Amino acid sequence: MNQKTEAQAIADAITKKGAGKTAGIIACILAICGILFLGIVFVPLAAIVALVGTIVAIKNTNLSGIAICVLAWILVLIGLVTSPLLLGVLGIISGA
Repeated sequence: MNQKTEAQAIADAITKKGAGKTAGIIACILAICGILFLGIVFVPLAAIVALVGTIVAIKNTNLSGIAICVLAWILVLIGLVTSPLLLGVLGIISGA
């Protein structure tokens, strides 16, 4: 019985160690694609994945996961600012 609890503790530690990192990396890639290519598609996807990654990383107190998700949020904001179509949809800019 002791071995099972130790194995579970090790498995939990491994799971918490990478919590939020994968979602943060995926969000960064999607945000960069949104900056370079089609922002209307990739930036909202990046924001959703970054939100999930941030929640998971904070819940598991994984600082590296939180840092990657903060980078993803910065890239999402850059993608939002550089996409005139997204700004128009949000009503931030108006046509003359």
